[in-house]
Amino acid sequence: MPIKKGGLHIALNLKNDLLFKAVYGREDEECKQALIAVLNLILDRKDNPITAIVYKNPFNVRENETQKESILDIKAETEQGELLDLEIHLLYDADFIHRNIYYHGGMITQALESGEEYVKIKKTISIFIVDFCLFPQTDQYASKFLFKEERENFVLTELVELHYLELPKVNPDRKKTAGELTKLERYLEYLRCAGDVSCREYLEDLRSQGGKEIAMTEKLLRKATADEIVREQAIARDKFRLQQHCREVQFKKGLAQAFEDGQKEGIAQGRSQGISQGISQGKEEGQKELVRNLAASGMERQQIARMTKLSLETVEAWLEG
Repeated sequence: MPIKKGGLHIALNLKNDLLFKAVYGREDEECKQALIAVLNLILDRKDNPITAIVYKNPFNVRENETQKESILDIKAETEQGELLDLEIHLLYDADFIHRNIYYHGGMITQALESGEEYVKIKKTISIFIVDFCLFPQTDQYASKFLFKEERENFVLTELVELHYLELPKVNPDRKKTAGELTKLERYLEYLRCAGDVSCREYLEDLRSQGGKEIAMTEKLLRKATADEIVREQAIARDKFRLQQHCREVQFKKGLAQAFEDGQKEGIAQGRSQGISQGISQGKEEGQKELVRNLAASGMERQQIARMTKLSLETVEAWLEG
């Protein structure tokens, strides 16, 4: 049930990135045990369960509000020396897989001390929980990737694992009841639905039939949302996400308008001065209009320069000219 405060309803939603990290990422024994339970469930570690972890990036309520949106990660190391990265992603972008590979590679290299032998490379496991459909070629919600030989399918090494859990595929249209779901499916459905008042009965069924992972998470989630600082930061992050979305929409509209204006201006000037020169000047006018629109939306000049790939000097000159 949502918490009501000052006219605002704060949903107990685990897909709110600060609350998710507050539940699983605190330097607190209860949080560690909940994270261990979830990791063992996701990785199906019945025979060789994780029993202890050390956080590599413990949660801090003073985290910068402007950190990259819709992405959170919890990094930990098991007692066996395995390095784990658990991430939740709410929005898809075209660089998603490439970024996964890049950061997983960084996790491997950063764990090897300078001068150490390569045989000391630690096993690295990345887990990505995503609230969108990532692999249209399959209906399965859980995918595990390893390095394998293409034709005979034998594993090159077990030192690298990438796991993807696609929440929309777990129980589409809720065709299955909570009792028909597996333990992992119930947990993922709980993760997706927590805080959604439209599926209250379904959530109650998930809680009553779910395992210790849901019970431990529920307890910590309520404890985390009772923390005034976390609640206020969660609100601030939601506001920031909305502002970023508005800016992205405005940027795309401005980019399209700039291209259209540039073409029109370029063609018009091209009739008298030559097509090449006209299009070039038209594009510049379009870029100037885009820069002005972004500045009017409240975007900082340095951010405009990065986004449009113009020099800061050029942006300032156009805005002050």
